[in-house]
Amino acid sequence: MNNLKFNNKVLQIGQYAIYKKGTADFANLRIIDIDNKYGTMTTNALFFEDELSYDARKAIFLERRKMAAKDNKEAFDPYKFYIPKQDGKGQAVEITKEMVESYKDGWDLDIEADILITTDKVPGVVTGFPVADCPVIVASDLKNGITATAHCSAKMINNYLPIKTVEALQSMYNSKKEDIFIYVGAHAGKDWTYDRYPDFATESFWRKTGAVSKVKDNDFRINMDKALLYQLNPDEYETYIINTDNTITNSNYYSNHAYTKGNKEKKGRNFVGAYYQKIKTL
Repeated sequence: MNNLKFNNKVLQIGQYAIYKKGTADFANLRIIDIDNKYGTMTTNALFFEDELSYDARKAIFLERRKMAAKDNKEAFDPYKFYIPKQDGKGQAVEITKEMVESYKDGWDLDIEADILITTDKVPGVVTGFPVADCPVIVASDLKNGITATAHCSAKMINNYLPIKTVEALQSMYNSKKEDIFIYVGAHAGKDWTYDRYPDFATESFWRKTGAVSKVKDNDFRINMDKALLYQLNPDEYETYIINTDNTITNSNYYSNHAYTKGNKEKKGRNFVGAYYQKIKTL
């Protein structure tokens, strides 16, 4: 992502809806939003041939990360990808230099958290999530070089994880809302359907905002953006960018929903996260 210095309130630039209030500089913060161009971005056995061992799957995934790093001019380290084991407790964990140095491949580090935080003190480190319809929220304190990422499935949205991601910055680093940038990764659009009212939608905001709507009997529609905007109001942040690509209908993305509806080519995982660009020294 290039540095953005727009003054308009709302801009539509290609696949991005950009809500902009000020002129903050993104410095060396970068977003990584990988579609299916390198293959499925995970080591999960569900997305590989049955006979492949974990080590074999991991080697393939590493090659895919290396390709992504090369295409991004080695701005991040392909060995330093970090993903937590989400447990729904809302905990945030910062990736420290000690953690980075503890394993050659960051994928081997077990982290129990819903929110991962990286800082400009560990450049080249990617925090993010393999996803196939769910939005990943990136919340970054642009002033202090601190960035939080969270995989916000419908269940996690119901648990208010999007706003908890921002609150983690505020409580742990005293971040000011006016310094926070929000990015929402590619995710399922209005084509996400259910044949009943979804079990995950227990909070009132799903109905209140129309994020879950009934079209007719056995036909319910889920609109992720309405649920997200309820918790994260673009008017309250310095810059707010939504990747408007619909993972269900866009052929460049994997989609669990499309796969369950019979589109076998949609089986896989995209990857969304953030990192601080490595600065080369002479």
